[in-house]
Amino acid sequence: MNSDLIVNLASFEYSRSVDFGRLGARVVTPCFLDEKGGKYKVISFYAKRARGLMARYICAHRIVEEESLFGFEGEGYHYSGVLSAFGSPVFTR
Repeated sequence: MNSDLIVNLASFEYSRSVDFGRLGARVVTPCFLDEKGGKYKVISFYAKRARGLMARYICAHRIVEEESLFGFEGEGYHYSGVLSAFGSPVFTR
């Protein structure tokens, strides 16, 4: 199964150290947001867990296309097409 897709599930701090442009692949960086006080925010504790759940989802479903990520629904998160951009899918709960 060949794919030129890399799903960046590293934390923001770690992913800053990678020059994704040199990898020669399309990089997708999902974002996990929780509603708090009427606004969506990244809550690092929950985002870390969600990244791990997504890694498991990718392996279990043999994901090779960005669009296939949109079916992820771990622990109440669901894809938000309104908040997402190309290469940066957003999942909210």
